[in-house]
Amino acid sequence: MRVPALVMALLLSASLAYAQSPHGKGFKIDCSNCHVAAGWDVLRSDMKFNHDETGFRLVGQHTSVGCRSCHSNLDFSGTPTQCKSCHQDVHQNSVGPDCARCHTPSTWLIPETGELHQRTRFPLVGAHQTADCSACHSGYSRLYFPPINVACVTCHSKEYYATTSPNHVQAGFSTQCQDCHAVAGLVWSSGNFNHSFFPLVGGHNIQDCYACHAKGGNFKGLSTDCYSCHSSAFAGATDPNHVTSGFPHDCSQCHTITSWLNATFDHNKTGFPLTAGHANLQCAQCHASGYTNTSTACITCHQSNYQATTNPSHTALALSNDCSTCHTTNPGWSPATFAVHSKYYVITGAHTSLTCDQCHNGNYTTAPATCYGCHQKDYSATTDPSHTGAGFPTDCTLCHSQTAWSPSTFDHTSFFPLTGSHNVSCSTCHINSSNFAQFSCTNTCHSQSTTDREHGDVQNYVYSPTSCYSCHPTGSGGD
Repeated sequence: MRVPALVMALLLSASLAYAQSPHGKGFKIDCSNCHVAAGWDVLRSDMKFNHDETGFRLVGQHTSVGCRSCHSNLDFSGTPTQCKSCHQDVHQNSVGPDCARCHTPSTWLIPETGELHQRTRFPLVGAHQTADCSACHSGYSRLYFPPINVACVTCHSKEYYATTSPNHVQAGFSTQCQDCHAVAGLVWSSGNFNHSFFPLVGGHNIQDCYACHAKGGNFKGLSTDCYSCHSSAFAGATDPNHVTSGFPHDCSQCHTITSWLNATFDHNKTGFPLTAGHANLQCAQCHASGYTNTSTACITCHQSNYQATTNPSHTALALSNDCSTCHTTNPGWSPATFAVHSKYYVITGAHTSLTCDQCHNGNYTTAPATCYGCHQKDYSATTDPSHTGAGFPTDCTLCHSQTAWSPSTFDHTSFFPLTGSHNVSCSTCHINSSNFAQFSCTNTCHSQSTTDREHGDVQNYVYSPTSCYSCHPTGSGGD
């Protein structure tokens, strides 16, 4: 029996070498891995065939399926590996041919449909996680799942048209439900309307939509202008009265959306900025007669101050009633400037650095207009020379200028021209510095011996300290 078996093996080997395999072109697996020498129909009980080598691994329920269930003939090379080649498409081609997207070889049942849905273009969140599949998939009972529109209104049009608070149709609300409602919410009321076109902040941060949309529940075309909602507040305001004052309806010019109180008004926009003393005034102090056509001239509010001022008297001096020529908005009217001082007394030289009080001493009505009026003490206290002793005139301008007291000048021409040898220092002749009325010609210049010799033929000649001046009043030769 061994010889025939050996012969069969040899013949089998020879047939494999020269004959084509019935399992299809390119089938390279050794026949002895599956067959026995007794006959082709008998397969080995310890078959060594590894299906993984074919590129189609047998797992799950495929491990218990008979070969002929998938291989209808001996040509294995043409056996398709797609699920639909063996399994009928119960979904009627509504979800595609790739069964592995949802199913596994272990079982046709899907253990977690929720997780499967997360990989679609409409992940299930919020209330959608607990919704029945048939609520959206009308063919669910027939396992028919054609693509459906994922827009909210596709499933929720009934709610859109039935809602009356507010009426979505009448208000012209968008059918994009997610504009107001949260897709991840559990109920419709968890929605949040995007009110960014008119931010609800400050005093507008209210939960009751009807506080603004009360007129018949009108949610369409409502004006964003303050006055449209606050006209009654505008009309009822009395401090100040907005209506009689002719205030504009643009509430935002003075008020904020936080509160009506603590209103502010940018007075700079009126062309009359409120500075210094004006900045702390109450509105009614200037606008006692209303807020329209209010004069910006100072005298309008300060006429009483102008007329009552006595130091100096504005009316007596006929000063301009344009207060700004001397005053600023500083409280108390001071410091004031007097631009027209030259009309009364020209200020030059050292006088320009003085303060007003140094001359006026707080009294602007009786201030003297002469040098002596302010400088009497200087005149009286001067000893070099003594003005009082010399009998100098009180007109300081004869010797002094407004630049400084010194150096001073003295017009000696009217008394005794200082020419030639007489152009000497004052003390040469005025030997008494405290009394310039006393002077001597003979002190150092004209000795008696010289004058006696020169005046021998002069009748009644007398030598004395001032005798020269008696005959020579101009310093020239004798008569």
